[in-house]
Amino acid sequence: MRVGKAVIGASVHYGRAELVALALEGGAPRFLGRRRVRLVADGLPSAPYHHEALELDIGAATALVDRVRRSVADCANAAISTMLATWRTGVLVLPASPYDRLPDSLEEVLGSRALTLAADGMLYRESLARAASELGMEVRRYPRKTDPAALAAEAMRLDIAAVNALIARFGREAGTPWRKDHKLAAAAALSVLGREVIR
Repeated sequence: MRVGKAVIGASVHYGRAELVALALEGGAPRFLGRRRVRLVADGLPSAPYHHEALELDIGAATALVDRVRRSVADCANAAISTMLATWRTGVLVLPASPYDRLPDSLEEVLGSRALTLAADGMLYRESLARAASELGMEVRRYPRKTDPAALAAEAMRLDIAAVNALIARFGREAGTPWRKDHKLAAAAALSVLGREVIR
């Protein structure tokens, strides 16, 4: 049977992401695989905005954040390149960030508690999205604080119990561990892929 282009769902955390790949086979969703990818090099802090930068003078903080940002960009590019080499990947799905972008001034970020709390998560999420876009993938977002399983149920015109059963089946195919992050990433992928499912 023909397997279409993969949709990658991402659950992103400080320093890492869980990526789950799904595709359509014969009009039905198929689990292709999953990967945990590191998004920052060893020896660099995983949350530089919210921790280390707050304790440094602005010059040292800027230098540190720049080093982390370069590392995260390189790691994100390598992660997406690997996914593209493994599967015919067309779409990356991940949650929206709380802000469109961070201010250019690190002082402005560090001077705002809300921005500082958001900045590290945005660093990883937006670097992964940017790498995917630059490598020719379409990037889709779903609203923050939204359950992607509910979005998948809506897309597939199924009840959420049926979607959760499908995600549980993917987990059995994947083997342990199959944790909350994997389930969220799989649901995110289904929220896009599900619109093409043959009923």
